[in-house]
Amino acid sequence: MGSVIPMTTSFGNDILPMFRPGDIACMTPKGVRLGDASWVCDPAGNDDFPDHANARRVFAALSSGFMPPGHRWSQDSLDLYASWMGDGFQP
Repeated sequence: MGSVIPMTTSFGNDILPMFRPGDIACMTPKGVRLGDASWVCDPAGNDDFPDHANARRVFAALSSGFMPPGHRWSQDSLDLYASWMGDGFQP
């Protein structure tokens, strides 16, 4: 039997589909470009996070229930997002 190759979590395949079109439309005018993998996966840090500040800021908002509006993510969804970050923020 062949060995199983673990799948790496990616933004496009695993994370982006969890955002509803309304979530993306709501956050884009606020400068949070949930539908833009290059923005979410940007490795740059800021004053709050040493690296991948955009992705980490989104995760903090999701974890606190601040976003998306009216639709708190399940723990499974938050765990998947955390797994994606642990896998290296793959686009």
